[in-house]
Amino acid sequence: MMTQDNSINPATEFIQHHFEEVLDRIAKRASSTENDPLGPKTEFEWLRSCGALQLVLPGGLLDFNTPNMPALLKLLKDIGKANLSVGRIFEGHINTLYLIHLYADVAQQEEWYKGVREYGHLFGIWNTQDKNGITLIPEKNGFIVNGCKTFCSGATLVNRALITGDISSADREGWQMVILNMDSLADDRIDRESWKPLGMKASGSYKVDFSGYQLRGEEFLGCPGIYLNQPYFNGGAMRFSAVQLGGAEAIAEATIAYLDELCRMGDPFQQLRLANMMSAVVSGRLWLEKAGQYYDSWADGGEHNEELIAFANMTRVNIEEICLKVMDDANRSVGARGLMEPYSLGRIFRDLSFYLRQPAPDATRLKVGEFFTKYPAAFDEHI
Repeated sequence: MMTQDNSINPATEFIQHHFEEVLDRIAKRASSTENDPLGPKTEFEWLRSCGALQLVLPGGLLDFNTPNMPALLKLLKDIGKANLSVGRIFEGHINTLYLIHLYADVAQQEEWYKGVREYGHLFGIWNTQDKNGITLIPEKNGFIVNGCKTFCSGATLVNRALITGDISSADREGWQMVILNMDSLADDRIDRESWKPLGMKASGSYKVDFSGYQLRGEEFLGCPGIYLNQPYFNGGAMRFSAVQLGGAEAIAEATIAYLDELCRMGDPFQQLRLANMMSAVVSGRLWLEKAGQYYDSWADGGEHNEELIAFANMTRVNIEEICLKVMDDANRSVGARGLMEPYSLGRIFRDLSFYLRQPAPDATRLKVGEFFTKYPAAFDEHI
């Protein structure tokens, strides 16, 4: 069974300078974390210790009740820059807390927020499944879970997991969110042989079998179908895009450090590539800044849902292109030697290449095109 480590005392508030020190330690440890069988366990102890796990809760520095999306996206970028696997798991924690903010009742919020504040609980969200996907089956005493989820990032670290599954009962029909207590799930339900990826190895995105889990009424989050509510569903793409851009920044900085070590910074061809890389990185920052501003202005109003979804989709696909461009220029800059140990570029390349493979990239681009065929001047008055 997974057990709560009661020796970890989360900070009572977010501490910026401590957080920056933690990011530095996470970055320095990233190479060893990649092959650590425990994954980034130590990294999340550090993040608990500086209050990062609770900074979006009511009263926190980036409280979801206040317009903080640009700052949150920057923070996600900075964590991704330190370690993309840590950033992926942390983004899942933030994503889950946001859905709790949107859809949980007061009693649920108090319970789940208490877990973060007092026990340092880490939350995760796992929606991907294959043929043996999740169904929530009614029985005499309530519901039991049947089936598995795949790509469960942080499976051995997460304390509370939001999963989705099909439900059919007298009062619930459709795609239902539930938040399960991973501390009560037997350890052998996590298939550690299921995760043998090109990159993002440290994220521990294993397959998890939830079959037999007895659901309590208070573990249901919202009504069926609400998980796909817009603009929140597609708008969430800007958060994982922020983490990805952090990886591109890490590659750009590591390339500069490598070239400086070899005294190649004066080469005009290298300067040309550095100009391309840094222009791309700064462009990504601007995309995130504007996306965050639009999110704060439009997400809860309901009048600009289509515009917000379109801009979130554009942010996602443009940051993907930025990351690919940065990797290509960095690859040409450092050559084979720079991709070998002890340098970090090989690991970051693997992680970012794998992390960029998000669902339906071409369909996302088509959606952007469809939007502008309907509204060709949609952003003329906003940008």
